[in-house]
Amino acid sequence: MVKGIDVSAYQGTIDWKKALSAGVDFAILKVIRKDGKADKKFEENWKKCEDTGMPIQGVYNYSYATSVEKAVSDARAVLSVLNGRKAMVWLDVEDNCQKNMGEKLIKIIKAYQAVIVEAGLGFGIYTGNAFYNSYIKPYKGSVNAP
Repeated sequence: MVKGIDVSAYQGTIDWKKALSAGVDFAILKVIRKDGKADKKFEENWKKCEDTGMPIQGVYNYSYATSVEKAVSDARAVLSVLNGRKAMVWLDVEDNCQKNMGEKLIKIIKAYQAVIVEAGLGFGIYTGNAFYNSYIKPYKGSVNAP
């Protein structure tokens, strides 16, 4: 079994050596906050992962986007914070503000994806089963969704 953890400023200071010795195989780091600025622990976590040999599988952006414009702006903010670093970018789609948006949510996801992929980075959706089955899956075929 492969074990990974996702972390943000909410977890405080991570002991990455301890995480490695506990069997954690990789990390996914929160990259930006709701306001589009870097997560307060992003740079520290990135550097400490590199220093300790913890593989960084990717970064995630907990999304509050309710428009294509906000999605594009957020994706550009992620690229700005990464500043040329290569990482898989996970769009965390599960906030209450994104429920019941139907096809609009799919368009938001696709717009975000286009910016990330155009920059040469991998893209994925990070969500829970219930959110996916209720708010993404029913619409994904209607607009060439992921």
